[in-house]
Amino acid sequence: MTNEISANPVAGWEVKTVPAMQALLIEFKFISTPFQRPDEAQSTPTLAVTVQQAKELIEVLKRGVSAVESAGYTSPPGPRH
Repeated sequence: MTNEISANPVAGWEVKTVPAMQALLIEFKFISTPFQRPDEAQSTPTLAVTVQQAKELIEVLKRGVSAVESAGYTSPPGPRH
């Protein structure tokens, strides 16, 4: 079993508001291959989130940023050259 995490870098995002639905529409742009340029990024489907979900996401992101910043920089696990 491996501890490797597969992740696609986010290259941007777009957020639109829909006051009539009390929602936000979010679309992320992401890089799917190492050779892809940011201007060639793919898009996720448009995601709809409620105002409450958006507020919760903001708080989760803030906590994540704080945790990463307080941990400082460490080298990723794995072989060293």
